Amino acid sequence: MSALRDPKRMWGLGEVFNLAWPAAMTMLNATVMRFVDGLMVGQVGPGALSAQFYGGMAAFVPESFGVGALTVVSTFVSQNYGAGRPGQCARYGWAGVAGGIAVAVALLPLIALAGPIFRTIGHAEAPLEAMYFRYMIVTGLFAMTAVALEQFFYGVHRPRIVFVASTVANAFNIFINYVLIFGRFGLPRLELQGAAIGTLISFALLMTILSGAYLGRRAHARYGTRRLRPALSHVADLFRVGWPAGVQLCNNIAIWYVFMAALVGQFGLAHRAAGTVVMRYRQLAFLPAIGIGIAATALVGRYIGARRTDLARRRAHVALGAALTYMTLCGLAFFVFRRPLIDWFVEVSSRGPLGGAAAGDLAQRITRYGGWMMIAMAIFQFFHAFQIIYVRALRGAGDTLIPMLVGIVLSWSVAIGGGVALVAAAPGWKSIGPWVAINVFALLYGAYVARRFERGAWRRTTLVAAHGPGAADAPEPD
Repeated sequence: MSALRDPKRMWGLGEVFNLAWPAAMTMLNATVMRFVDGLMVGQVGPGALSAQFYGGMAAFVPESFGVGALTVVSTFVSQNYGAGRPGQCARYGWAGVAGGIAVAVALLPLIALAGPIFRTIGHAEAPLEAMYFRYMIVTGLFAMTAVALEQFFYGVHRPRIVFVASTVANAFNIFINYVLIFGRFGLPRLELQGAAIGTLISFALLMTILSGAYLGRRAHARYGTRRLRPALSHVADLFRVGWPAGVQLCNNIAIWYVFMAALVGQFGLAHRAAGTVVMRYRQLAFLPAIGIGIAATALVGRYIGARRTDLARRRAHVALGAALTYMTLCGLAFFVFRRPLIDWFVEVSSRGPLGGAAAGDLAQRITRYGGWMMIAMAIFQFFHAFQIIYVRALRGAGDTLIPMLVGIVLSWSVAIGGGVALVAAAPGWKSIGPWVAINVFALLYGAYVARRFERGAWRRTTLVAAHGPGAADAPEPD
């Protein structure tokens, strides 16, 4: 491998970039899709926009356990890829598919509980939130399979396949949502339900494209992917290393849901709508950075498998520099252009078919509160970059348990507990108090995972010896 022979060339920037840009663009695809989707739903009205956000986030809280756990498919695949064991790569790919389907099926009973869940939360938009929630739980069947296949391709350093698949699926999503939300081409106008149906169909399309690539001639020739063999030992490996990552992501989503629905949402529709708009812009900043983090996981895993921990560390540092640059620039844009950004989103929503549902006094309050939230979000970007990269670099080494435990403790004590304390101590700040608390959390947790990675205990671990050498290291002949 040329990267092993010439480790100092451009500090590994080219290697990180080759993996990171397709992953980052994949995340940007999803961000743009959600952003445009939100703009279309916003034209139905601020209530529908809020319901889409809270209903979707509530569904993702339980689904995120499976999504987080499946990210270690890339860990196992990349370490075996670096160790020259292609047959094991495919087996972990199939294990991820089996595990993802199992999690999605286990969540289906939540469909029956949607009504009581959202009535308990008590938002005025509860029926719409429950409806959207049900569709997203069903969508999980396709989404989980797609995540497992995406992680396989990231692990074998073929992220462009994921990028192409996501581009096609997300472009289709924008089109089908437009048709179903507004009732074009003779179809009925379904509004928020149309957005939910469009998302479900688009994830089914994404899964189909990725499955075709996974079972294709090239992948089968190199990895033996057409042999359906998700061995229980491989599924057990994924669960053993992946459950802390799943719990951590589930906790992160739960924290943001409680933060937005309870701490910010308690101040009324204007605060909820402003928070929804700000969170749409947040996705533009952090999802592409997640793509850089995906590259960090794959590269750290690969070089650990190749017994080159020095290169694993260097690649993590390059990924951190790229993420910090991108997220800091986003933060500056959020700060400088905060009011025009909020005004634009509100103005587009106010042109909707319901005729000025977001106009007048409500629009002014959304812009005012959203501006303050954008300042807090701008600061958040810098601290969050450390968390994104170092958590995923540690995940590439299989170090998931302790970062998960520390993250849970800090998130509930500082982000939520601190948010509650600031609401009580400084009621005049209203929804801004919780944003201050979550910035403090981002600072503390980012500092912790950075210190943990730099201390280097992960250098003494590897996952490629789990099943020993043998015939499984290469695809069997047909």
